[in-house]
Amino acid sequence: MISKEVYKLAFSAFFADLGYQTAVVMFPLIFVIILKTPIWLYGVAEALNYGLGSFMGLIGGIMGDRFGRKKMAVLGNSIIVFISLLGFSKNWWEALLIFMIPWWFRNFRSPIRRSMITEVTSEKERVKAFGILHSLDIGGAILAITYTSILLYFKFPIEYLLLITSIPIIISTALLSVSNAGKITYKRKTIFKGNDKIIILLIISTTLFGLSQYSFGFPIITTALFTHENYLAVISYGIFLTASSFFGLIYSRTRINEFMGLGFLGYLIASISSLGFAFLSPLGIKGIYPMAFLLGASVASAETFEPSIISIFSKKESIGENMGLLTFGRSIGIFTSNFIMGFLYQIKYYYAYYFSSIASIVAFFIVVYIIISQGRNND
Repeated sequence: MISKEVYKLAFSAFFADLGYQTAVVMFPLIFVIILKTPIWLYGVAEALNYGLGSFMGLIGGIMGDRFGRKKMAVLGNSIIVFISLLGFSKNWWEALLIFMIPWWFRNFRSPIRRSMITEVTSEKERVKAFGILHSLDIGGAILAITYTSILLYFKFPIEYLLLITSIPIIISTALLSVSNAGKITYKRKTIFKGNDKIIILLIISTTLFGLSQYSFGFPIITTALFTHENYLAVISYGIFLTASSFFGLIYSRTRINEFMGLGFLGYLIASISSLGFAFLSPLGIKGIYPMAFLLGASVASAETFEPSIISIFSKKESIGENMGLLTFGRSIGIFTSNFIMGFLYQIKYYYAYYFSSIASIVAFFIVVYIIISQGRNND
């Protein structure tokens, strides 16, 4: 029986995404299409968003364990609201700062919230709980993209569209504040406490997967450039999120081995989707939308199975730190990916997607190695 505390945390995620995902999808459009910033500089900007944000994920996990997960989660979540001012940016550096700082604090609270989930669930409930969290999280994002695309179609002013997003973000913080999870603190240094080999290999693989998990801003820009319609670009993100939410729910209810799900349904499919963006984007939405769907399915696998594996192979007093390391590894990969993809995209858009596909395949083989090693250990 899933605790009501899981649903409080999951609906907090729902309302957070209902707000800030509008800023996520609008950032590349404001930065590149409206403010006319070069794509290579967009890659640098997203590298800063995710790269420095990776340290915030690690710091958040550690501070949550030390000073109380609930307090730190509420602190991080409350700062996200400033992202609602993005629409008032007059130049690229204003847009970057207004987006980047709230995004860092979004990273700060994410591993803490995952750790809070583990406090109110048993090991057998973890996959289902993380699937519910991911599904509601992305469900909020889908609704955000729906109202964003509709309002853009009707030429609603962008600055006020983004200002509206402050309301659900405030509701999200309120839900976190009434949660009964996250009150336990741990004072000992416990980093990597648990099955160190599995945790380290998983963090390495998720870092490589991060190399393939470029900001979805690149497909958004690709869609806008090939279709010449911003609302169609926003819809591509909606398709990505819809697939991610749907498959997050499906994966949470299956009995598939976590490593098999992560490798074959996550990393391998991500590689295929990146190749699809490289070859099929000139077809417009006929080529781009199916690949956005596949990419969403792959991310759902990672978001469901990665934290579940970490929770299984970690000591309870180190779950927050290890979740932070998971965020850290993914974000370091995304930092590098966005930086490299920005420059490759400036040369030829498909070079960027080739790079991403190769990174996913390497991550896939690391998981295959873990599966083989686990099988030998069980013999």
